[in-house]
Amino acid sequence: MIEVEVKARAPEGMADKITSLGGELVAVENHLDLYFNSPLRDFRRSDEALRIRIKEEGARLTYKGPKLDR
Repeated sequence: MIEVEVKARAPEGMADKITSLGGELVAVENHLDLYFNSPLRDFRRSDEALRIRIKEEGARLTYKGPKLDR
């Protein structure tokens, strides 16, 4: 299985517009992402990421390897 994730910034008022069209707000999630790099390895250049994501319930360290070619 291949997972595809698309992220986009929602313009101001988008949540109200979706609600007016019958959508229902299910959850709000706030988090802080901290990305790291190193003089020994440029993660951006190698298409990798080393991140700490901080949420209300705690923090998680994540490593993401290079994206698969399609």
